[in-house]
Amino acid sequence: MLPTQQPPPPLIPTTAKVLPAPLGADLRRLAAQPSAQLSAIREVVADPGLPGWTVDTIQRVLADDEHLAEIAAQSFAHPNGFDSVPLENSHPSHRVRLHVWWPDSPLTLEDVHNHAWSFGSRIMTGALRFQTYRLSAEGAPFFHYPWQLGGGFAYDASSVATVRLAPVLDATFAEHTHYTFDLHELHRVAPVKTTQPVSTLVIIGSWQRDGSDVYTEQPRHGQGYRPLQDPYSPRQLAERLRRYLDCL
Repeated sequence: MLPTQQPPPPLIPTTAKVLPAPLGADLRRLAAQPSAQLSAIREVVADPGLPGWTVDTIQRVLADDEHLAEIAAQSFAHPNGFDSVPLENSHPSHRVRLHVWWPDSPLTLEDVHNHAWSFGSRIMTGALRFQTYRLSAEGAPFFHYPWQLGGGFAYDASSVATVRLAPVLDATFAEHTHYTFDLHELHRVAPVKTTQPVSTLVIIGSWQRDGSDVYTEQPRHGQGYRPLQDPYSPRQLAERLRRYLDCL
């Protein structure tokens, strides 16, 4: 078992909640029914009023020092190339995250992966290139790393194997596109680079397993997960959120 160079920030529920109380209560109630919870999430990300709601939410966060400090402690530059900002963390039932790919950040090729949860997302600004895959004897070779999210956030070296993945979808999703993925969907995304940030609002459902699957074209034995950066300070996060609002 190989530990990472640095564990991710702990999933500590935030005191402040941004989702409407009835919706938050529904997502908590449906946490033990993942398919029903995902249906509720789908309705949220499909709502045409979501972009305006997101702007209002960020403005409320910036006006609340305690909420800002709470989410800054769990906000960081994700190794896949975007800022990850948890506007609400109600783990283990659900989370609400803003992802921002900045135009001046280097383009990072994501590993093919799935998650320990199902989720819904709405592209708020810009566009994303989506690629999905499936296991297939006709596919290209990939190294499979089965990650465990609990404990040391590591993978079991004895379980690493070479598999074959075939592409299913290779498409560009435009601004305001919404989509949902269940936890088994193998995918990776990349921002379509312009002079403006690419961003998504993501609602993550309840954890359904303690792990996920990562697939790489090149071996990463012994290197652990791509290292995470330190969390942002409240001042750093506020600067990034204001910069994001200025771009809208």
